[in-house]
Amino acid sequence: MNKPVPTYNLYGEELSPRPEFWVHAESIASRSRLHDWEIKPHRHACLFQILHIRNGEGQALLAGRWMPFTAPAVIVVPEQHDHGFRFSSTIDGAIMTLLSKRFPARLPAHVGLGEWLSQPRLLALAGDHADTDFLCDILNRAEREIMQDALASAALLESMFATALLLAYRLAGAAPSHQLNRDQQRFEQLTALIGDGFRTHLPVETYARRLGVSVTHLNRITHSLTGKPVSRLIAERIVSEAKRDLVFTSISIQQIATGLGFDDQAYFSRFFARHTGHSPTGYRNREQALLDG
Repeated sequence: MNKPVPTYNLYGEELSPRPEFWVHAESIASRSRLHDWEIKPHRHACLFQILHIRNGEGQALLAGRWMPFTAPAVIVVPEQHDHGFRFSSTIDGAIMTLLSKRFPARLPAHVGLGEWLSQPRLLALAGDHADTDFLCDILNRAEREIMQDALASAALLESMFATALLLAYRLAGAAPSHQLNRDQQRFEQLTALIGDGFRTHLPVETYARRLGVSVTHLNRITHSLTGKPVSRLIAERIVSEAKRDLVFTSISIQQIATGLGFDDQAYFSRFFARHTGHSPTGYRNREQALLDG
């Protein structure tokens, strides 16, 4: 009987609680040399990984088969997918790990990108392509930023990873090079409108009217690009801001609720718990304990 594929945080490390605002980077050699250059099949419950291969070669177990690679290359592995690696002793590169619920879930939606990132990908980079050097430079810089201070560089890192993954998507031949289609443009306009209006709890009808479409059509656009209705995107924007205030400020729950447009702290607490499974106070205490630990 086949043994079940183990689920890890990082390879070889048992599952344990982690603070939500977390990103990690390490050299591929630092971990793989401890395991004779072979990372046996495993999976991650809630992590998204990007491997940047700068030098050397190896094999990647993706989608149930071993695939050879040589530098330069990029490998992306979403959560809950079995994967493994065999590296040459000359390997040089980095593996960057992000919490899936923060990233790439929060990537700006582009037609087809979400589907492309939902499966493991091995991308051989053409040395003579103009975007190859750009992509490699971004990944190298992202690695350095993580090593120096990931929390302080959070906004910069999100921008870097978004650019890198969009470039990888294009280099894979999956992304159209022509101007974004009309639905894509409307989605980006919607994202900006939600960013401006989420504290006032504008109804979906208001967003649809400002974009010149029906509520049904607007929901069709967001479902196509994100798998979510507009109301969910609005709620997630509110919850995201609440989480940041809870983790990175010491203001009271009442002040957070008021700042997010809630007249009633109790209603805010129920709203937050419904979307996160935690009370605001419980979430704050948990995240701060993990950050302090």
